[in-house]
Amino acid sequence: MRCFSIALALIGLAMAGQAQAASRCPPGFAMLQASDTCVRISGTVRADAVAASGRQAGSGSYRMEPGARVQIDVRKQTEYGPLRAVIAVGNLRR
Repeated sequence: MRCFSIALALIGLAMAGQAQAASRCPPGFAMLQASDTCVRISGTVRADAVAASGRQAGSGSYRMEPGARVQIDVRKQTEYGPLRAVIAVGNLRR
């Protein structure tokens, strides 16, 4: 839950500077307020349900396979060139 709260706080900061982001950030990124740092928060949520029926009545089985992934991509121009940091957390399979 802590990671989710941090992600929501970053979304709020990014949205505050979104009007300025159009000219200096890549598409899909938003600028953090009072800085020249661009951030993109993305993710995936997946839930698979697998059902199997047996030969006898009532012997069917099923299983759920949930998965989620959150990715934060931060970009900033420095005097040495572009700096990029990516943090990805999740348990997606496949």
